[in-house]
Amino acid sequence: MSDDVLRVVALTIACLFCLWTAIACRRARYRGLPGSDALIWAGLSGAFFLLSLMKTARGLGLLRGVGAFLRDIFKQRGWYDDRRSMQIAASIAVAVVIIGLIIWGLVWAWHYIKRYRLAVGFLGLTLGFAFIRFISLHEVDAWNANAPWARTAVDLVAAAGVALVAITRLWQLRAFALQRAKENA
Repeated sequence: MSDDVLRVVALTIACLFCLWTAIACRRARYRGLPGSDALIWAGLSGAFFLLSLMKTARGLGLLRGVGAFLRDIFKQRGWYDDRRSMQIAASIAVAVVIIGLIIWGLVWAWHYIKRYRLAVGFLGLTLGFAFIRFISLHEVDAWNANAPWARTAVDLVAAAGVALVAITRLWQLRAFALQRAKENA
């Protein structure tokens, strides 16, 4: 199995787990159980769906020429001449945001509703890595050439982390429903 197929499958599985969790949270809310995070899980599902769609399109060669098109726009506006400082600043800013999202998620991981924040941190990991690759810092390009497995590893860690948080949330919803059923019986 090629790395691109593995990444698309992992991101699609994470998308489906998030969708399942969103539907379960919505149903739980209708039954009077804690499920106000359904919209966030639906958003996470949509983000993972778009990621898997973009990786599929890139793997099929449908996005060829987009980078050159964007580079031409930057050259026309004069932003391409001094791109090095902008690339470094953007890479540092993205890395700080990713670390902040993951720490924010870890702080709230104990709370049964706000655990989705950890899933948002994992999504930030894969989106941030993709953004840093998109701005095409030469050191990052060289690192990718020397470690082509790194992109797959980042996507697999993010997808597995989100799927694990979604499974935990599904398990909690099941426990709440079973507890409510015992109380009503």
